[in-house]
Amino acid sequence: MSLVFALLAFAPQQGTPSSGSSIWDRLKFDANGRMRGEATLDNIDAATGNDIDDRYRGRMRFRFGASYELDPALDLYGRLSTASDGNDANNPHWDFGDGDGFNGAGIVVDRFYLDWEANEEIHVMVGKQPHAFAMPPIYGDFLWDSDISPAGVAAAWKPKTGDGVSFDARVAGYVATEVATDEDPKMYGAQGNVYIPVDDLKLQVSTSFYDWKDNGTTAVAGNQGNSATTADFKTWEAFASGTVPGGPLDEMTAYVQLMDNLDSSDNGLVVGAQLGSSKWVRGNYNAFLLVYNFDGDAFFSPVAQDDTPVAGTGLNDGNGGGMDGLVVGGTYFWRDNIALKLWALTSDAEGGDSDPVRVRLDLDFKVL
Repeated sequence: MSLVFALLAFAPQQGTPSSGSSIWDRLKFDANGRMRGEATLDNIDAATGNDIDDRYRGRMRFRFGASYELDPALDLYGRLSTASDGNDANNPHWDFGDGDGFNGAGIVVDRFYLDWEANEEIHVMVGKQPHAFAMPPIYGDFLWDSDISPAGVAAAWKPKTGDGVSFDARVAGYVATEVATDEDPKMYGAQGNVYIPVDDLKLQVSTSFYDWKDNGTTAVAGNQGNSATTADFKTWEAFASGTVPGGPLDEMTAYVQLMDNLDSSDNGLVVGAQLGSSKWVRGNYNAFLLVYNFDGDAFFSPVAQDDTPVAGTGLNDGNGGGMDGLVVGGTYFWRDNIALKLWALTSDAEGGDSDPVRVRLDLDFKVL
């Protein structure tokens, strides 16, 4: 409840011009969690590529958030989350057996930001927030892990365009890490999104640019598969996705995503498809398949996914070898707030003794 009291500290006193309702009417909560069973087979050491023992583990994650309406156009949001050892921003999970009776299992404030609707077309967020850019459907974590909540400022402009083609533009400036004796490494980015309705087809085309600056001699994080950790780093990314009703599971979605390191010749490619819906509606189910191929310096690995057996873009040996693989699985929405997901992820990392496979069974749930 410490998060609730922190938000209430910002609450205006009753009777002030901005308070049109009680504190509790202005306060909203959300919570979600996960129980996971996971096996990593034909496992390898991500630093050396050597074979190591297979790994089996149980994991759990829980998040509790609250928002408070400071003003009709201004909300304050904060969220508590479980955190792994070392507070890895890519990994909010507790492992079963992490601490004696879970003593030492971390909880952090992973989001705390102001959400301002400047007008009907402009939206601004300031603080530790969800990443502001649109990501591909099905599995959008390859370029930017959805568990990461960067700190900085982001804005989106979405003009009114009627019922036809629409678009929005987004910009963001994040501080990657705070350095007391040097310039803080930062990311400046921009994205444009176009939404095209074609009969029943929902088509989206997006392009984005990321400029990681002021890294200097301070590495932003362990840059898996990437040999340019301490240099300024620019990447371009684009994806096109489409969803259409029909097919064996009543809905079909597909996308293709391209990444390009503008300072080298390294590239990345993802192609994905899904039958069925991802909406949290009782009885919905889907099946999906994605194929990926990444050069070692295709994008900035510290903020990228950590789900495949070898995370990022390959072995963390400084050689930037790259890797390829697939993600395959399915989800069943048992209730409107409970989903079961069985999926497998593979990594064929250049220089690895084996091609590891990670198999997962997730039970995801929404509480509020």
